[in-house]
Amino acid sequence: MAYQGRPARGTGWLAALLTGWAVATPVAAQDEAATPVTDLDELVVTVGRQELLQSETPAPVSVIDRDAIERRQARSIDDLLRDAPGVTISGGPRRAALMPTIRGLTDGRVVVRIDGARQNMQIRHRGQTFLDPSLLQRVEVLRGPASTLFGSGAIGGVVDFRTLDAGQFLDEGERFGGRLMTGYQSNADETIGSLSLAGRRGDFGLLGGITRSRADDFEDGNGDTEPFSGNDLVSGLVKGSWTPAGPSRLSATYLDYYDDSDSRTTADRPRGDAVRRLTRQRTASLQYGFRPAGSALWDVAATLYRTDLSLDGRTLETGDRSLSELATTGLDLFNNSRASALGVDHLLTYGIELYRDEQTGRENGVPDPGFASSEQNTVGAFVQDRLALTDRATLTLGVRFDYIEQEADREGEETSRFDEWSPQATFSYQLFGGLSAYASYAEAFRAPNLRELFVAGEHFPGNTYLPNPDLQPERAHNKEIGLNYLRRGIWTSGDRLRGGVSLYQNDIEDFLEQIVRGGNATDGLANTTRFENTEDARLRGAEIELRYDHPAFYAAIIGSLLRGDDEGEDEPLEGMPADSLTVIAAVTPPGRGLETGVRVEMVARQDRLPPTTDPDAAGPAPGYAVTDLFLRAPIAGTLDLELRMDNVFDRTYRRATNLINSPGRNLRAQIAYRF
Repeated sequence: MAYQGRPARGTGWLAALLTGWAVATPVAAQDEAATPVTDLDELVVTVGRQELLQSETPAPVSVIDRDAIERRQARSIDDLLRDAPGVTISGGPRRAALMPTIRGLTDGRVVVRIDGARQNMQIRHRGQTFLDPSLLQRVEVLRGPASTLFGSGAIGGVVDFRTLDAGQFLDEGERFGGRLMTGYQSNADETIGSLSLAGRRGDFGLLGGITRSRADDFEDGNGDTEPFSGNDLVSGLVKGSWTPAGPSRLSATYLDYYDDSDSRTTADRPRGDAVRRLTRQRTASLQYGFRPAGSALWDVAATLYRTDLSLDGRTLETGDRSLSELATTGLDLFNNSRASALGVDHLLTYGIELYRDEQTGRENGVPDPGFASSEQNTVGAFVQDRLALTDRATLTLGVRFDYIEQEADREGEETSRFDEWSPQATFSYQLFGGLSAYASYAEAFRAPNLRELFVAGEHFPGNTYLPNPDLQPERAHNKEIGLNYLRRGIWTSGDRLRGGVSLYQNDIEDFLEQIVRGGNATDGLANTTRFENTEDARLRGAEIELRYDHPAFYAAIIGSLLRGDDEGEDEPLEGMPADSLTVIAAVTPPGRGLETGVRVEMVARQDRLPPTTDPDAAGPAPGYAVTDLFLRAPIAGTLDLELRMDNVFDRTYRRATNLINSPGRNLRAQIAYRF
């Protein structure tokens, strides 16, 4: 089988939606992998609606391939994304509340997609999307504003998940194959089993996969059990593809996630009513591509999709029922055209994106004003031109227009309408000896979501939610510079050094926050809660990645530094991740398929916090260092063993973006049989 870490045409459809932002992470530190270094092994990045080598792309994208997913024994998006610089997970460590955070921005400020389908759920104290990593082929993460091609919500960046595919799962000429895996994690007594089967006949391919896992509550480094942190889930995938010799290609995907387990009403907090919650997410997508051989005018890609997410909870003490549902239906269509004018080569990318969000909430069988029945309709159109000015210099210019309508299904509510332009410009230049530089400016926006506009009803006893139809979109202005480096044959003919550094400043106007007022409020809003445009924010940061690959070993460094401030109040922003530095090193004896190594994550104390009246606020997050060990070894030709010890020294620690301690020592073991 060939799915392990093999770049393939058509993978990473984040590319299919991101021309000119072809921004690549120059270091694959995030995949903790050591593969033979050859002239053909450089990662293909597809985040620009065209395939580009990492060394050719300006600005920051991280790629986690199938090989890395298996090596990490990933069970959550936290496992997947933790070694991408500038990326952390908020709301954890309970899996029911995990939210990707990019450069300090989360909660609707990061666009998430699965096989091109938007994941738009935004409800406080719970997650944005739900999936099982064992069914993924690849993940691409764009860091920084990207509304030019992704529209509303892409202020922090984009996370794009791609599921397994028969064409990548099977070797060339192979007609049938499979993978049977069983695993165990000691901390929460978690058991995992999965089976994937793929077949190919002529131009047609079919893949099916199913994963079952069950975990109890985990313990932190102190030995304290974190209640309601277990899960009981089943996830399945079916994907069919048609790839004839002609210009067309077609695939259809269905992904289902089902988790029935105990949680809290506020799953991201240490307190909250105990609930039995059924989480069900179904994502279906149909993708079509048209690329005639030798054509300069046509390279079409279209994705039609629907995502249904429901959170059905029953309070264990009172029996109260709460149902929150969001259905997103969309179409994304674009084309690439190539031309030359006045001695300049152009790659012109243009397209449209249409989607509708339909939200429904019920409490004990009647409409729930806290998750008001409402809908949003979005129409976006974009164009970008990548100009090859010289052999060394490239200029990318782009703009997108979005029109958004939002309305609630209740009397007296006005329809909210927004229209936004999102321009972007990037200049890159190949300097010398594998070193390139880039500078970019991008504007992005996030329209208020349906809940922020229309929420009503009781927040907590004695406090009432108020809708706010006067909310305005958040608008971001990002400035960024960076360097990328790639050089081979430094000490031997088979080694490679690659790396990159980026510096950015993201200024956000009309930042949206939930404002809770007590009985002493003097503005006529005593004992109420509503969402308001409260401040202008500034986020400044730096990211670095450096990786050295040798046939017998590899080493990597990943670092992030971020400062977020409320410009109006002259105080720190809430929820900012702490500064961090991660070091990974491993030995990979040539020809043996063996890999053993260590990962050390060092995180600084985070005490830059704004004043708060939140009773669950945990205060400053102490600094910490966590050490992980990992081993990968083939037992027999088609049988692989993966061992990993997380938090070897059983440290007690809490991420600055979380209110709950992370798990203590955890042994992960996994055996996979390939056939």
